[in-house]
Amino acid sequence: MSAILRAGVTALIVLILAGCVSAPPVAVDYDSQADFSSLHSYYLLDPLATGPVSPLEIKRVKRAADDMLRRRYMSADSPESADFLVRVQLNSVDKVAVYEDHLDLYGGYRYWGFGWRAPLQVRQYRESTLVMDVMSTDNSPLWTGSLRSAVTRLDDPVQKQQRLREEMGLLLSRFPPN
Repeated sequence: MSAILRAGVTALIVLILAGCVSAPPVAVDYDSQADFSSLHSYYLLDPLATGPVSPLEIKRVKRAADDMLRRRYMSADSPESADFLVRVQLNSVDKVAVYEDHLDLYGGYRYWGFGWRAPLQVRQYRESTLVMDVMSTDNSPLWTGSLRSAVTRLDDPVQKQQRLREEMGLLLSRFPPN
């Protein structure tokens, strides 16, 4: 019986750990009438940002996008000489999470007597979304992809740049649509 219990606990741990290492989901939308087979050269437009985003983060986003696009496409010198235009965005929002900590108890005097309850915990965090838009040379939208970015959780600039490259790779793995 204990061997079966150990096997069950081991399987549960493996499933939990497998859920932790999955890639973040990439949301994609595209023009189903567009011909993506003719896209060979790109021009990277200036990136956009909303929320509390620093100029250094914008610079990192542009560098990561350019590095990953150059792996599959040629960079054009001007928007007119490109087959398609690319714009990346980093959108950040400061949020607050409030939750009960059931592992900690608080005892105190209430209006009608003494009682116990789980204390509330408050955590501030920043949620960022990385968006890549692909447009035709006449600024008509062709494809868009987005994912939740983990770059704002990192402190080291080198790690931030590497994480952005990985996230751009995830976005571009879904472009062009099959």
